[in-house]
Amino acid sequence: MRFGFFDSEGLQGDLVKLQDKSAEIFALLAGVLMIVLGFSDFFVGLSSFIVIVKLSFAIPFLTGYWAMRRWGWHQQIIQVMLFLGLLIAAINYPNNEGFRGPTLYTIFIFSAVTAILIRGWQRFFWLGFTFLLYSLLFYGEVSGWYVVDSQYSSLENLFWDHWITILWCGLFVFLGIYVLLKNYSIQNEALLKVQKEKDEALKKLEDLNLKKNQLLALLSHDLKSPVAVLQSTLEMVDQGLFDQDEVNLILGDLKNQSVHLNRILNNTLGWVMAEMDGTKAQKSPINVHELTEEIVDAMRVPAHRKGQQIVLQKLGEDMVCDLEVNEVKIILKNLLDNAVKFTPTGENIEVKAQVSKEKIEWRIFNPGHPIPENLHGDIFEFKVKSSLGTRSEKGTGLGLPLCKKIADQLELSLGFEVDSDAGNIFFLEKDLSS
Repeated sequence: MRFGFFDSEGLQGDLVKLQDKSAEIFALLAGVLMIVLGFSDFFVGLSSFIVIVKLSFAIPFLTGYWAMRRWGWHQQIIQVMLFLGLLIAAINYPNNEGFRGPTLYTIFIFSAVTAILIRGWQRFFWLGFTFLLYSLLFYGEVSGWYVVDSQYSSLENLFWDHWITILWCGLFVFLGIYVLLKNYSIQNEALLKVQKEKDEALKKLEDLNLKKNQLLALLSHDLKSPVAVLQSTLEMVDQGLFDQDEVNLILGDLKNQSVHLNRILNNTLGWVMAEMDGTKAQKSPINVHELTEEIVDAMRVPAHRKGQQIVLQKLGEDMVCDLEVNEVKIILKNLLDNAVKFTPTGENIEVKAQVSKEKIEWRIFNPGHPIPENLHGDIFEFKVKSSLGTRSEKGTGLGLPLCKKIADQLELSLGFEVDSDAGNIFFLEKDLSS
C-alpha cells in the first residue's frame, strides 16, 4: 500500500474504466441519434431510402451497447462502430446534398469520439482515416467524380434538416462530454476520498508507532532502576563486603523490595498492554494512604543505597477513593525514582499525601539542585535528554513526559514548582469535586 500520493497504476486503471463507461454511453447515444435523425428526415420530406438507412444503422450501435455491457471488449466494439459510422456517412453523403448537406457536422463527432474513447496509437489512425475519407468525398464531388442529386424540395427543407442535425449533433457532443466530465468528477472525488483514508491510516499508523515507542520506553525505564539496584547489591555481596548478618538483612530487604516492585512493574506492564490495545483505564476503589505507602516502600532500598530517607506524611482523611490505580502508581513511582536520582546523598526526600473529599494531592520534595529556568518548558516534552543524577545515574528524560501523557489522559494535574528552600517540588492532583 502506498501513502501520501496517488498510485499511477491505479489512476491508469481508473482512466480505462472511465473510457469504457463513456464508450457504452456513446454507443447508446449514437443509436438513439440515428433513430431521431431518421424520423426527422422523414418529417422533413427526404427520401425513404435515407430514412431507412439511418434507422437501420441504429441497430448495430444499440447492439454494440448491449455487447459492451454484457461482455466488455469496449475498444474492439467502439472501433467497429466508428467504422460503421464512417460507412454510413460515406453512403449517405451523395444522397444528403453532399458538402451542402449536414453530413459535414459528423466529422466533429467522430473527431471527439476518437480523441476521448480510443486508446494508444489507434486514435491517430482513426483521426487520420476520418479526415482522409471526408477529404476524398468532398474532393470527389467538386471534381465531378460522381453526381450529387438534390434531395430537398425547398430551401426551407434544407434549413430544417441542417437545424435538426446541428441540434442533435450538438446535444450528442454535449451529453457525451458532460457524462465524461461527470464520471471523471465522481472518480476524482472517489480518489480524493481514498487518498484521505490513506492519509488518515498513515496518521493512525504513525501515532500507533509513536505510542508503542513511548510505552516500551516507559516499561524499560521502570525496569532499569530496580534491575540496577539488584545487580549492584549482588555484586557487593559477591565481593564479600558484608558479613552474614548484613547479608541476611539485605536479602530480607530485597525480598520485600521485589514484592513491591513486582506489583508496580505488573501494573506498568498491564497499563502498557492496555494502551497498545486502546483499552480505557479502569478505576477501582483503594485506600489513598495505603497506595502511597506501597510506592514509598518500593523506593526505600534505592534511596537507602544513597544514604537517603523517604519521609512520608499522610495528611487529611484516611479514605477509599475510586482511582485509576495502575496509572497513579506508575506516575508516583517515576516521580520518586527521579527524586532519588537527583537528590544529593544523605538528604531526605519528603512525600506528602493530602486527602480530602474535594481533592487528592501528592507532593514530592526533591532537595537537589533547582531545575534551570531554561529547561522548565521542556520537562514534560518528548525529547531524549540524557541527564546525570547525583551519582552519575544516567537518565533518558522520557519518564516525566510519559507520566504527563498518562496524567493528561486521566485528567490529572501533574506539574512542578521550584522553591529556593525546598528545591524541586513535583505534584500530582486528582479533583474529586466533579
